[in-house]
Amino acid sequence: MKPYFKLHEIALLSLFGALVFVLRLIFKIPIHVPGSSGLVWVLPLIIGVGIVRKPGAGLYMGFISGILASFFGVGALHVLDIFKYLAMGLSIDLTSMLFLYRFSNPAVGFVVGAVGNLTKMLVNYGVQLLFGVQAAFILVGITVSTATHLIFGGIGGVLAVLILSRLRRAGVITEDEENTDN
Repeated sequence: MKPYFKLHEIALLSLFGALVFVLRLIFKIPIHVPGSSGLVWVLPLIIGVGIVRKPGAGLYMGFISGILASFFGVGALHVLDIFKYLAMGLSIDLTSMLFLYRFSNPAVGFVVGAVGNLTKMLVNYGVQLLFGVQAAFILVGITVSTATHLIFGGIGGVLAVLILSRLRRAGVITEDEENTDN
């Protein structure tokens, strides 16, 4: 039986999934605006999905980063942080498939990044509701956070598209590596 992901794809996706976790630890954006971390979180996910171009790539990276975040307890939700990362990876996967992995357009990167970051926010609030945080507080938080999550996730998506195009022009990523048939 032929494996779905090749060994080099698994290695690449694992590294990018771990990079999401590392970026979460290293880069603290001191502007204190909700969703600003999405600027760097979506970068490795979109780049990994843009290189591998197979359904499930984002979900796999979300799983890796979620396991690391849950194991090391860096987020406010600790063990339940895995759901946030899985949802972000899955939403980036689905949105990328919707656009047929055409990451040559910055608008596609903006939409994919924004959807990924918004999904992370919604799962975060959903878990808080599950723990009994009053819905009124969550609704106030969502109204402000939605716009900032959209903007920062979108900017991260545009940056990911620009990085992917530079990697293609430099010959680091070839068309053969991007082909989903092999």
